[in-house]
Amino acid sequence: MKNQILLFFLFSILFIQYSLLNCIEVGGHLTENTIWNPENNPYLVTENLYVDAGITLTIEPGTIVKICAAPLTNYNDNNENFWLYNGDSVAKMIWVDGRIIAEGTEQDSIIFDRIQDDVNYNWGSIYMTDNADMSIFKHCLVQNAAGIWVAVSVPTKGLCFENGIGIVKKCTFINNAVSIHSVSYSQELEISDNRFVINEFVNPFYPSYNYGKKFIISGCYDDPSQRTLICNNIFMGIETYACISSTYISFFNNLVTNCYQSKGIGHFYKNEFINCEVGITANGESDSLYIKNNRFIGGDEGVDIDYAYVEISDNYFEGCGIFSTFASGVVNNNIMDASRMWVAGDLEVFNNVAYNSSDYGIEAGYNPYCSNNISINNGYAIWSATNTYENSIIILNEELSQYPINGIPIFRNCIIDFPLDPPLIDGGGNIIVDSLQAQSIFEDIQNGDFHLAPGSIAIDAGFDTLGYYYPFDIEYSKRVWDGDGDGSDIIDIGPYEYGAPELGKITGNITETTSGEPVDYVLLKIDNEPGNFTFADSSGYFEIQLPSGTYDIYAERVFYEDNIVYSVTVEDEQITQINFNMTCTLPQVSIKDELITNSSFQISNLLNYPNPFNPETTIEFSIKNNSKVNLTIFNIKGQSIKTLIDEHLPKGDHSIIWSGYNQNGNQVTSGIYLYKLEVGNQNSVKRMLLLK
Repeated sequence: MKNQILLFFLFSILFIQYSLLNCIEVGGHLTENTIWNPENNPYLVTENLYVDAGITLTIEPGTIVKICAAPLTNYNDNNENFWLYNGDSVAKMIWVDGRIIAEGTEQDSIIFDRIQDDVNYNWGSIYMTDNADMSIFKHCLVQNAAGIWVAVSVPTKGLCFENGIGIVKKCTFINNAVSIHSVSYSQELEISDNRFVINEFVNPFYPSYNYGKKFIISGCYDDPSQRTLICNNIFMGIETYACISSTYISFFNNLVTNCYQSKGIGHFYKNEFINCEVGITANGESDSLYIKNNRFIGGDEGVDIDYAYVEISDNYFEGCGIFSTFASGVVNNNIMDASRMWVAGDLEVFNNVAYNSSDYGIEAGYNPYCSNNISINNGYAIWSATNTYENSIIILNEELSQYPINGIPIFRNCIIDFPLDPPLIDGGGNIIVDSLQAQSIFEDIQNGDFHLAPGSIAIDAGFDTLGYYYPFDIEYSKRVWDGDGDGSDIIDIGPYEYGAPELGKITGNITETTSGEPVDYVLLKIDNEPGNFTFADSSGYFEIQLPSGTYDIYAERVFYEDNIVYSVTVEDEQITQINFNMTCTLPQVSIKDELITNSSFQISNLLNYPNPFNPETTIEFSIKNNSKVNLTIFNIKGQSIKTLIDEHLPKGDHSIIWSGYNQNGNQVTSGIYLYKLEVGNQNSVKRMLLLK
């Protein structure tokens, strides 16, 4: 009977101790390297938590972190719940002067959420200060964060990288006021393969709440070494999405819905913008945007540029448009389907197709170079300002212009269906057609195929200034070509060059120097010209078409050393293949090697006895090879208590006694403790219970 009572007593103590693991309150300062693991779920941040300088908080897969939240009715209000006064705030936060390594897995995400199960509540921020080390978040779920305002005006929102250094990869962000915020000088920041989601039904009691609408990266204009890579992300249901960048940004292969604006200095490549009020915008003379191979579907303004330098090429627009005022640069090789192109300023506009718009197709004014475009089946043919149109096809539009012509438009070697009456100027070589003749110019005008038909009047009919035009057409075939076979190379009218050979192509693969693994999402610039670029895909493969010549290929990516491949020769219709390496600047030992795992091929027979114990227990283990061994005791918060072994041991069986003393020689209290065995780069962990 006594034995049964003792067993029941021990079971009750074990049950109570294990139950406490399900409600671990944390706060204050972490002054030792700390590990959080799912066995202790959930961790409740009931007071602001500080990860001190030089300290690493490692969070294992499957761990749940819940942070004390407060009511937030309107994000734009000065809500006192989200202000940090004298080191405290109502909504709690994690303040990081050291670093956080939070690497979950696809099966076991790490969760950051609010403690209160209330739709009106939000927690604060995970704030990496400007002196913090690099933090990493992978396979995390971050939801219901708002932000904390520090001192007078410094905001820390969502995952806030004040230091501008970090990796956020394969995470999901749901219903955050600001998901990711970099407010200082972005040095190297990678945000890839994430999902950002705002549910339309959140916070029904406060419909005015500006819920989760921002994603902000900022930095320094003058330092190209400060880079941000934002790639392969999905932004869903965000009514006001903002990627406001003054750093050098690579925005590649993202899906963005219902966004408001993106701006800054950088490259936007192969993204899809759906129903965006403004997809990409810039409005400062210091902004330089290179926008290539994107799709803009629906919404209002696909691209809106004022006063900045921009290169807009090879994009598809459907039901939205391009708008620029006082901009400089080039706009070329774009397809405008039921979309308006309004471009004014020091822009070169060529090789574009605009059709089926109820407004203007290509509304160009004061442009020094407007050539080889198609404007067909639109509401209006031309704008009213002074401009020179060369080698363009402007037909089947409902009206000449929306307003009276107040400039002096000049037409040279164009195909048009309206008379060149004053103030329109006939510069020579123009062909005026009727609607029947217009049908024979293209392969299939009814279905939007504007390739030139055999025998088209546009073939070899252009204003021939060999060497003046860009050496490629809209499909990157050779621009000036003898299309009618009469022995003379003459440019065609319109964006397509009939019968011309394709340009040459460079293809290649990029691998890491040491491991040989593919390097993804690398930006490649031809001759270091920012507008002549491509990106490597997720497998490290890239390709780009170029005119015949010899080129230097510049490669750059965050967390890798730049590389250059010199003197790559390209010939028409030929593929030149190159393969090269890039050296990773991150530590070669994976962060995952720092995590506690439950099994390892190097370790066997790890146990302690007795368990529960008082006053001492013996820890036994076997190792299969002569190895460096570390055996450390941790408390239930993951804080290091005492290192028992830190030396090389021979293979075989080993044991050591722990008498319940910490590193300072003091007796520890009753409770559950973890013992972690590291053999080489393999780890194993188990639990024990001290009863006094």
